Amino acid sequence: MAKTDNSSDFGGIIVHLARLAMAGRPQDVQAFLRQSVKRISAYDKPVAARISEILAAAPSSSAPLRDATTALVPVDADSRLALLRHEFPVLVEVAPVWTSGVEQSIRQVLLERENAAKLQLNGVRPTSTLLFEGPPGVGKTLTARWIASSLQRPLLVLDLATVVSSYLGKTGANIRAVLDYAKQVDCVLLLDEFDAIAKRRDDEADIGELKRLVNVLLQEVDDWPSSGILIAATNHGELLDRAVWRRFDEIIHFDLPSEGLRRNVITQVLSGAAIPAEIINVLTTLWSGLSFSDIVRFVDRAKRRAAVHSIDLAESLMDVVADELKKSELKERKGASRVLNALGVSDRRISALTGLSRDTLRKDRSKAGPVGESSEVADGRA
Repeated sequence: MAKTDNSSDFGGIIVHLARLAMAGRPQDVQAFLRQSVKRISAYDKPVAARISEILAAAPSSSAPLRDATTALVPVDADSRLALLRHEFPVLVEVAPVWTSGVEQSIRQVLLERENAAKLQLNGVRPTSTLLFEGPPGVGKTLTARWIASSLQRPLLVLDLATVVSSYLGKTGANIRAVLDYAKQVDCVLLLDEFDAIAKRRDDEADIGELKRLVNVLLQEVDDWPSSGILIAATNHGELLDRAVWRRFDEIIHFDLPSEGLRRNVITQVLSGAAIPAEIINVLTTLWSGLSFSDIVRFVDRAKRRAAVHSIDLAESLMDVVADELKKSELKERKGASRVLNALGVSDRRISALTGLSRDTLRKDRSKAGPVGESSEVADGRA
């Protein structure tokens, strides 16, 4: 009977906490957790200890961190809109999947922060400015969030829509205000879509105001303190001014996932679901050329379809593949059919997935040789 009472009490804590969270009252959430942590400890001491650690790191109503990341965030002088978005604590539900080179670089940054005293004794400062470069959806923003979460620091994100002003001289002033403010906060600052404000100064297509921004940025990056971390992210490294590249302590290139990484991320987002190995093989191969975010999007679509229609997730995944293949050009569908055949998929299943008749499949196969991973399906639409 006591166990039932305990379960009921613990459930009551969760329900009340959910009510406060849904009401959007973070201070009340903190207060309730502080009152309840001893009761939670009676049911699960490790969970209570973790909550205590989070509460100790979280800002109170009078803490400097709260003032620094909410009340005093710089605003545009005309619109009065905030120039930054802030988040603390930063929660990352799924850890990023990196290539070995990217992972080594990120781990090194965190290791330097853990050994800041050693670096100081040797007369060097930790890596403080990072430039993330690569195509969309490969994990640049997620990695910035993961760094902030790992270091238990607030994440400040430049609000590009507010910062870029139509008035001459105002954009540069906004950028300077953002960077001057962030220097005073022990934070991770993310300048996303960095190419929009750091374009080549020899780009004749741009107005003079955007060109002058580069000079502001170069000076501010040079003056960035070692206590914080500045991360600039761009999908178009070719647009950046050449002088910008030399200003960053570390430049990290993010690539589209390899076959092994695609398999890893597919397995990860499937959350342990019992999916046959042959289907994992099909997805891994056909999703060549997709970014991490594209893969997650397709798997999530399959999960929603499986739940709504009460069908097996493996079947739903193949339905998603079929939907994408049928939107492709004939040449791409034929290329996909040859890849599926090489993976041992039956002609009947290939026909259902690609929308091609079995007679078309046989004729195409007689004309074509073996197809590698990066053939006609490598555009990523499958």
